Amino acid sequence: MTGQSESVDQVMNQVLLAEREAREAVARCRSEAAQIRVAAEEDARRIADRTEGRIKLAGHIADRAVERTLRGLQGTEPGAAAAVPEGEVRELLDRAVDGLVDEILGFG
Repeated sequence: MTGQSESVDQVMNQVLLAEREAREAVARCRSEAAQIRVAAEEDARRIADRTEGRIKLAGHIADRAVERTLRGLQGTEPGAAAAVPEGEVRELLDRAVDGLVDEILGFG
């Protein structure tokens, strides 16, 4: 009977060891998952910051393009409206929009 008893003890020890190793593996996985989550949150914050900066830059570029266009339509004196035919106004606005798009996309 002692042979069987030792065999049962060995099997129980193996089961307990496997159980402990499994708990340790689960703890490692949880720790790694937490690290991955923190890194993903940091990446998301950086992306949001970059996006916000690009949106602000696009707004500034658009403002400058509108100002340039308005100056072109008004002439050099503040408040003095230039006598620009409607076709030329349309062409100026089209060029301004094209220029704005090029600047935003980095072509200008």
